[in-house]
Amino acid sequence: MDFNGNVTAQIVFNCLFAIGIIVGNLVVIGIILSNKELRQNSKYVIVLFLALADLFVGTFPLPMWTHLLVTQEPDVSCLTMTALFGSSYITVANSCFAVIALNVDFILQCTVSSYQGMCKKLVTCMLVAFFILGPIIVLVPIMIVGQSPSALTCALYMIPKFGRALFAMAYWVPSAIAIITTVVSIALHQKRRRLAFGQYGQRAVSQPSTNPAAPVDIILVSFLTVALLFPSEVMALISYACFSCSWYFILSNVMGYLSYAKSVIVPFLWFLNKDFRSIVKGQVRSNTNNQQTFNQPPPYYTHQPYVENPGAISAAYPNNSFSPVVTGNGEPMKQ
Repeated sequence: MDFNGNVTAQIVFNCLFAIGIIVGNLVVIGIILSNKELRQNSKYVIVLFLALADLFVGTFPLPMWTHLLVTQEPDVSCLTMTALFGSSYITVANSCFAVIALNVDFILQCTVSSYQGMCKKLVTCMLVAFFILGPIIVLVPIMIVGQSPSALTCALYMIPKFGRALFAMAYWVPSAIAIITTVVSIALHQKRRRLAFGQYGQRAVSQPSTNPAAPVDIILVSFLTVALLFPSEVMALISYACFSCSWYFILSNVMGYLSYAKSVIVPFLWFLNKDFRSIVKGQVRSNTNNQQTFNQPPPYYTHQPYVENPGAISAAYPNNSFSPVVTGNGEPMKQ
């Protein structure tokens, strides 16, 4: 390994990012684990595991890089380098897979009426398993096959076909799927907004407490995950041609801090989420079914009890206000 640039500045930045990552994600994990309403919400179960993945960045790869900077050991074992690069790739893939899981959960809430109860718990378990095991199942075989003891970093950069496959499966393919699912989530939300208003502009659908007016938090997490990891992944692709360039190390360090910034910023997005804060404060109960509630006017002419007993309308439909209805006698019936 070659240590270039201002090592002291890199150590300081690494420590600051590690502290921010650990503190922010530990607070999110503690809040979710201590709140029953959040633990029963499929969205925040996925957020919990996303926070665990980000916490891993601040407790394993980043401290190990900092240790190498402090000791400046030029000879590092292949096992150490494999662990460092492997953990970084798996963490990047976990972030993209978490975005996909969050969007899939939101899409199912909007489109599948039976997405509740045991069905929702089963799907949540599948999404979490996909989020945790997916990157390992996909990336570990590529890492094992692509190893070469004679390579500078024990394999992954000196064999382009395996290195590019690793980058593609860790970031490029998952990020493309994340973008597609995010676009679908936005489209479904816009469609739901149109359905939420009646013919005369009156709101016909009351949104559940745990469904935000728009999936702003999911959209922001998707954008930050894809955008902040993008520069470092581009630098990794061009490393084959520019590994010995003097500017490459400086630029790669700067771009690497953008990927660390993602693990610092994302936890604070949940703190800024009004829905998250309301559930934590106990002001709103978590609707684990997350189903839309339709308040439609009563069938005046088909149900005789409403005609004979006008007071039943107010009791049955307290959220709606109705204009006078003409009864069979031709006289207006007052509510």
